[in-house]
Amino acid sequence: MVATFEPVCASNQRIYRQFVALVAPRGRPTVRPLYRLFQAAAIASVLVLAVNLLSIGKSSFGEWGDFFGGVLNPILTFMAFMGLLITIVIQQTELRESRREMKRSADALLEQSHNAKRQNFESTFFQMLRVHTGIVSAIDLVNDEGNVTHGRDCFNVFYTRLSKIYRANQKKVESGVPDIDVLRRTYAQFWAKHQVELGHYFRFLYNIVRFIKESNFVNGPYLRLVRAQLSDQETLVIFYNCVGSEYGRLFKDLAEEFSLLDNMPQIRLLNKTHVDLIDVRAFTKRD
Repeated sequence: MVATFEPVCASNQRIYRQFVALVAPRGRPTVRPLYRLFQAAAIASVLVLAVNLLSIGKSSFGEWGDFFGGVLNPILTFMAFMGLLITIVIQQTELRESRREMKRSADALLEQSHNAKRQNFESTFFQMLRVHTGIVSAIDLVNDEGNVTHGRDCFNVFYTRLSKIYRANQKKVESGVPDIDVLRRTYAQFWAKHQVELGHYFRFLYNIVRFIKESNFVNGPYLRLVRAQLSDQETLVIFYNCVGSEYGRLFKDLAEEFSLLDNMPQIRLLNKTHVDLIDVRAFTKRD
């Protein structure tokens, strides 16, 4: 029974493949199947007419007409049905191709929109980096001897002054006072003296990182570029702004989320226990 069934299935599959090749040819004009049906109908009509002409002498004209109509009509009806079927298949194929083309067009428009959004983002981002560099370059510090420090070198002075205030407060406080209280008092004194120079710096740097986050481009190279702008002393000052001041809480959240302190030299902290004041994510490269 199985041996008889297998040849039938194989034959059915071959017929199906031939049918598909007829009604849905690939890489061929869609009118070819209809033209084949026209050829088959014409050949069938000629053959039936030829047979009838050869039988004129053997039958009456009534019998000849009945034979001609009875044989040709089913053939032509079947051909018409096949033509309708092929037309439906062709329409389905064209609709499927139209949907694919529309999807490709929609994908292209989406990609174009995404590229335009990225270009606008990058234009704003690099402009913000230039402004940030200008802010750093505009910082000036004058010491007691009248010497002036410019730009990024000021952060060496900032951290040195912060360290001196911290050491002085350590000597003043009574034993048993938590170090975090000493640190907060230290940063409050430091901030009161240098808010004018650092306030704009922190606010703008915070908004650069926030801009990247809200633009949904955090997986690009942009955060790495921001981190690359920061010197060791800058990262240390940023760290103490995050952990030593209530005003730095929002900046602390971004620093942890995007590992802004990845390049910070932890060995230079005022106290090695201070590293525990911020989540370890701040020092681990997110990307």
